Amino acid sequence: MTAVSCPRVVYWAEATGEGPVSGRTVSVRLGTHLASTRRLALRWLHHQAHRIADGLDPAPDASWLAGTARALPPVSADVPSALRQWCADDDAQSAAMAQLGIAPFSLAVSDHTGLYTLSVWPVTIPADAAGLSRAGRIRL
Repeated sequence: MTAVSCPRVVYWAEATGEGPVSGRTVSVRLGTHLASTRRLALRWLHHQAHRIADGLDPAPDASWLAGTARALPPVSADVPSALRQWCADDDAQSAAMAQLGIAPFSLAVSDHTGLYTLSVWPVTIPADAAGLSRAGRIRL
């Protein structure tokens, strides 16, 4: 009797940024990740959200900023705040997990610096490719 191989689902995650550079709009892939589960894919997105937020605007409680900076009242929505808020919102995290269970998930936030998108979508690996060695797999 031969064992039947079933296709396997993995999750492709991507962080992108888009904004004006020298008078034209440029899109940049800020990072990618192939995760074995949707939970791991969302965990990667969570880390990317913090990385992007800290790169654009260091967290207000960063220890190296102590005594050197002061918080300004919010004037309008900004990407770092929106990303940090998404990371801290347990309901938003649960909704993302539920969404990814049935369809791709995407979070897009923008301000004067540009548009930042964090996305995850399922990728089905055919049964005949699931058994290939790591070196023999096609890179996405």
